[in-house]
Amino acid sequence: MRPLKAAAVTLFALASYVQAQVSVPYDYNRWPYPLYAEVTQKLQSLAKRYPKLARLHNIGKSGQGRDLWVIEISNFDKGPSDGKPALWADGNIHAGEVTGRQLLMYFAEQLLLSYGKDPKMTALVDDRVYYIMPILDVDGGEKVLTRHPAWPDHKPAEQAGKDLDGDGFITQMRVKDPKGMWYQSPIDPRVMLQVRDRTGGRWNFVPTTVDEPKDFDDELAPPDRRYSVYVEGQNMSPRASVTREPANFNRNWPAEWKPTEPGAGPYPLSLPEVAAVAKFMTDHKNIYFDYTIHSGGGAKNYIVRPPMSHPFEFMPPEDNDFYARVGAVWSWLSEGGLMNNNYYAQEVKAGRYGDTMTGFKNDWSYMHLGIHSLLPEIAAAGRDYDGDGYVTQYEIMRWNDKEKDGVYFAPWKTYKHPQLGNVELGGPRGMPQGVGDRLKNECEIHAKLLLHIAGLAPRLRVDKVEARPSKDGLVRVEAILKNEGFLSTYVTRQALTAKVDTPILAELDVEGGELVSPKAQVAGHILGRLAYIRRWGSGADESAKTVEWTVRKRGTGPLKLTVRASTPKAGADSRTVTVNP
Repeated sequence: MRPLKAAAVTLFALASYVQAQVSVPYDYNRWPYPLYAEVTQKLQSLAKRYPKLARLHNIGKSGQGRDLWVIEISNFDKGPSDGKPALWADGNIHAGEVTGRQLLMYFAEQLLLSYGKDPKMTALVDDRVYYIMPILDVDGGEKVLTRHPAWPDHKPAEQAGKDLDGDGFITQMRVKDPKGMWYQSPIDPRVMLQVRDRTGGRWNFVPTTVDEPKDFDDELAPPDRRYSVYVEGQNMSPRASVTREPANFNRNWPAEWKPTEPGAGPYPLSLPEVAAVAKFMTDHKNIYFDYTIHSGGGAKNYIVRPPMSHPFEFMPPEDNDFYARVGAVWSWLSEGGLMNNNYYAQEVKAGRYGDTMTGFKNDWSYMHLGIHSLLPEIAAAGRDYDGDGYVTQYEIMRWNDKEKDGVYFAPWKTYKHPQLGNVELGGPRGMPQGVGDRLKNECEIHAKLLLHIAGLAPRLRVDKVEARPSKDGLVRVEAILKNEGFLSTYVTRQALTAKVDTPILAELDVEGGELVSPKAQVAGHILGRLAYIRRWGSGADESAKTVEWTVRKRGTGPLKLTVRASTPKAGADSRTVTVNP
């Protein structure tokens, strides 16, 4: 069994080792995506169909009382889950970003369908644990996927706006307004572009000079070309409110939380869904990696890494190096996708948040739990017609016109509004976030990236146990513990700084004798290859640590010695030797 285990950490020079040998039967063209009840039923059926590989956890209740489901995938016959390194992945953390549920249902099915057929993936299910939560904001996701009257389970009372023209969709209303914040694209007048102005303490445009101008008037949007844009059928009656905006599922985490952050909520973890996930991840100390999927990819999908609002130098070099190396694999898989953070993202910092963005889940995972975390932003509609690696809004419109018969965009048409007078109704009409071959590609490359990261886990082994009798009648027992993983057993230097690491505990069980020294020994940590990768490449091996005990033999029979070693994020292992008289 040991060679199979060891194989799991030697497969991963690049993520190309997984070539999707097992096809996942999946409807990539389905839109809108399956609702909560169907996803729940599918998770339950997977757990029932694969009882030795999957089990379902109900980790809490949503704000509206829905169960929060996490499917755990591992080979339970190969040892308990808390004795293996684990990855956490969640999707649909924001109500309107629903693509993650599709990617993670695909990933769960791929793991289960590939078991016993693909030897490399089988090894990664035998010796890893995957906690997968396809839908984090179950209430918000349900609302978004029942948005339109033409979609199943639509409940008008739950939606903002109304379908005024009876086409089955709640689109937009635009009206001429010299103070409006939108204007028609000169390339395609169907597309509305946002006026550049000063918001969040920054200009949301890129100046061509070193110093930003004190005054600015967007020459691309003179007053006579501006519009105000509303939701079709929204309530236009003036309403005073002193209520703060609702808590944002990705601003409600304790890391650097600030009450002034838009969407921060009244206090950290005030959202029941966020609190439930935080508790699960904190309780399951074998989790060494967090993947939280969003759907705001833009023209080129990217991945956000921690720290969100600090320069990379905020991290120790060893932790930064992990993101540099995984980022290179991501860029290769995605054909040029970036891995960055908001500190360096010019257009993010120039938006409504200005220079501060706090309360993020991936910052919490890194800063508080001491684990690595990534936040992919995914868009998968349209097509890259010109082959430049980007899918622009105009290519999405072309895709809709040419390949989808125009169904996802309503042409603007005049409508007599009782309060606004003549307006135009139109705009995006249930535009999918990801379908077809682009969604298939995103499912496959993110599964490959997750499997690559699964192969980087720290993995503790009891490599050798030796017993040396001495003339004083005592036996010196020596165990060599080894970290076969790429990451160190502490996972991040941040874990050491925050004092959330768990050192290796080594214990010796004796039959046919008695311990003279303590049974349990704290063995500290063992480096992974990442920590000394240049020296490793030159031939150095710093992956082992020796632990010793003293035993007094009893009687004339054999002496049976069992060494057990464990640390949550690097797993557990044991080895037994028998010393004959």
